[in-house]
Amino acid sequence: MEPTAGGFGAGITESSTIRIDPTGSVQVLSGVNSQGHSMETIIAQVTAEYLGVDVDDVEVIFGDTNSAPFGYTTGGSRNAVFGGGAARQAAIEMDHGVVSVRGTPSAQKTLAEIANLAYMRPQELPEGVPPGLDIASRFTTGGGPTWSNAAHVCTCEVDPRTGIVTLLRYIVSEDCGALINPNVVEGQIAGGVVQGIGGVLLEHFVYDADGNPTTTTFLDYLLPTASDVAVLEYGHIQTPSDRPGGFKGMGEGGAIGAPAAVFNAVADAVAHLRAVLTDQPLTPASILRAIAAASG
Repeated sequence: MEPTAGGFGAGITESSTIRIDPTGSVQVLSGVNSQGHSMETIIAQVTAEYLGVDVDDVEVIFGDTNSAPFGYTTGGSRNAVFGGGAARQAAIEMDHGVVSVRGTPSAQKTLAEIANLAYMRPQELPEGVPPGLDIASRFTTGGGPTWSNAAHVCTCEVDPRTGIVTLLRYIVSEDCGALINPNVVEGQIAGGVVQGIGGVLLEHFVYDADGNPTTTTFLDYLLPTASDVAVLEYGHIQTPSDRPGGFKGMGEGGAIGAPAAVFNAVADAVAHLRAVLTDQPLTPASILRAIAAASG
């Protein structure tokens, strides 16, 4: 279970400004930021879907303090819920780039036609309607989290002569609400799972008797590579949240389930030898010590 998109104070709100230029192209200035987890794609996709325009016509701008609105931070798996919710709230409801009168679908104009009117012919706008198409919105969830959840299953082999662990299969089924982009979700799951694998099998800070760190480079502090990771298999379940779009966060789910799944798989693989594993990392040396202790 992962509580996502919670927070307090300024953390329960997020900003988005949508600007539509005279040609009908869309610019989103978002308060959230991308840490390399594809928020450029997610915010553009959410905005394009809600406006009914092509995703290629949406430009997303993050982190420009001269233009982007105030944003809280990236963390706590909040960006899809807050950033996506703010973008949806700032967007006008359309269908395939066309705005129509509710109940009279024949009375319609394209977004490009409306943008042209708003910028190029402001004198034709109804009284009280300002020229241009800029919409600013600050979105809040009220502070309560959304709950993502997942099941992790890992199988492995342990060589009792060397203590080397080989991961055979790793399966994750995750429910992060309405799925915006499966590739992004699977990429974030993979990153978390690999981090969990590294924590169980490899990563360890070592200090000498005087408290000096001895694992000071990546020659000593080991990180998982492709050869340490099984091919990851994914399942997706979609239980929409009660937030706009039905989104939930999911950025840390892979790292929550992976350590327990991997550790338990290794422990199960040596259980018939009566070896007891209690400490991470499960290095070949520690596994051999546990097997030797069990055999007397």
